[in-house]
Amino acid sequence: MMAEDEPPEDPKDAAILRSAFVAFARYGLRRTSMADIAKGAGMSRPALYLRYAGKDDIFTALVRHHFTRAERTVARVLANPGEPAATLLAVFHAIDGDAVEAMLNSPHADEILSADTPFSQTEVQQAYGRIAGHIARWIAEGVAAGRLNLDGLDASPEQVVSTILAAKFGIKSFSKDFAAYRAAEARVARIFGKALGGEGPGS
Repeated sequence: MMAEDEPPEDPKDAAILRSAFVAFARYGLRRTSMADIAKGAGMSRPALYLRYAGKDDIFTALVRHHFTRAERTVARVLANPGEPAATLLAVFHAIDGDAVEAMLNSPHADEILSADTPFSQTEVQQAYGRIAGHIARWIAEGVAAGRLNLDGLDASPEQVVSTILAAKFGIKSFSKDFAAYRAAEARVARIFGKALGGEGPGS
């Protein structure tokens, strides 16, 4: 997963990550070269190597930046929640950012999705855990306030969130394109929104 919105404050890093985002979507991970990224960032290849050891290092930085941004956006969404299904869908979109559309519309989507190593880095796992924590607190607070309920689910807020996120991330594996992915996300949001005691959009 990659993100080009809200780039790092350092202008050179911002240019590098934007260039890499475009190059990876256009050429895939294997075919993208450090020269491609350097050219897009408006710098020399040796200068790029002073900042990053290689393209895998840059891809890892992109994933880390994406989840850092996603965590902040999810927190903002949950600070002003609406009805359950709409809130969950907004959370899904916050986690995705602009990255998922570019990734799923890329002819190299399968290759990018199979790159597991960047997603296992400690900072990414910690950000993912905090995102899950934000959602679990939203559920717990909603239950306490009577807006949500866990009746019949036989699960804690944390267990419910784990299932929600597993479903949200799992649908990438069978979505043929971005439109299909977005439709599946909406279904997941409606299903869990109703399970938590609300009605989905348009129901």
